[in-house]
Amino acid sequence: MELHSWNHSGGVPVHTLTPPQVCPQAREEPTLPPSQPTDDDRSSRDIVELLQQLGSHMHGVGTRFAARESLHATDVQALSALAMAGGHLGAGELARSLELSSGATTRLIDRLERVGHVERFTDPQDRRRRVVAITSSAQSTAGEFFGSLAATIERVLAPYSHEEREVLRRFLADIVSAMEEHRRA
Repeated sequence: MELHSWNHSGGVPVHTLTPPQVCPQAREEPTLPPSQPTDDDRSSRDIVELLQQLGSHMHGVGTRFAARESLHATDVQALSALAMAGGHLGAGELARSLELSSGATTRLIDRLERVGHVERFTDPQDRRRRVVAITSSAQSTAGEFFGSLAATIERVLAPYSHEEREVLRRFLADIVSAMEEHRRA
């Protein structure tokens, strides 16, 4: 509505409004009411929200471990990457997995080596290549901290059947793959 004019009726100002002009060609089509979310929609949304909560909790666990051990967050990510890779990686592989430059990776490895969490050695298969390995003391330190979390997760999983655990494993593996794919995109 737009203001059309001011009239004075009996000494009291009165304004009149006129409706906006509508072009017949520009009339909006009637819209259907928004569809209600389905149970699948709600379930999917709940799963995404729970994954976000899980990610936040996992980040918090890593942050507490870093603080307790006087490490940088990236140091913890590096130790985790090494552990998941079977205990060792080439420096270039570690850099790629953490998305760091070679210089930043060298500084990270130097820091971890100084505190005894990693060691470098020459790859016996390719003497030109240097390998970074997590030390047994770092594994022990991480085991002490993360062991109670692993035990808690085992207790949570206990009531689930083998088949249900397999569905959970497959789901989580698919989520990890999707996250890795998203990171590369």
